[in-house]
Amino acid sequence: MNTSIETGATAGLAGGIVSGVLLQLARMTTPDGVRAPAMRLVAGAVHTASVPLAWLAYLVYAALIGAAFGWLLARQRVGGGSGVVWGALYGGFWWIVSGLVVIPGLHAVGPLTPAAVDLVRPASLPWFAAMLVDGAVLGGVYTVIRRRPPSGFAGVVDAGC
Repeated sequence: MNTSIETGATAGLAGGIVSGVLLQLARMTTPDGVRAPAMRLVAGAVHTASVPLAWLAYLVYAALIGAAFGWLLARQRVGGGSGVVWGALYGGFWWIVSGLVVIPGLHAVGPLTPAAVDLVRPASLPWFAAMLVDGAVLGGVYTVIRRRPPSGFAGVVDAGC
């Protein structure tokens, strides 16, 4: 049986794959004036020009925030629709935290500063969309996995007694 944290990490990977594709397809203008995939923001944050390494870092990030989501919801009953809504809200929260604290910190830029805003501004719209999609998929997949009966479960027959 998966714990809520493991389920969250798994759902986070699902959300990371979907939102990563969005970041790969969306374009941003770099400080050099070049149009590049928004995934380049992730590559810059982990100090690489390698797209596969950027993807790996992004999927680790998605699994970690998914695990945290699972931890937060461990004692909650979440339905399908509310899981998606809570996930999207959680993604919006991570858009703010990652855009103003995490990514600037990885670039050695002070968090919550005008320089931090300038750093993420070129990719802020695709990043916002990706974080909302990531959260919504995370919440939906988390709910589906948590509602699935345990393996070997044949169902309970109510005899009406």
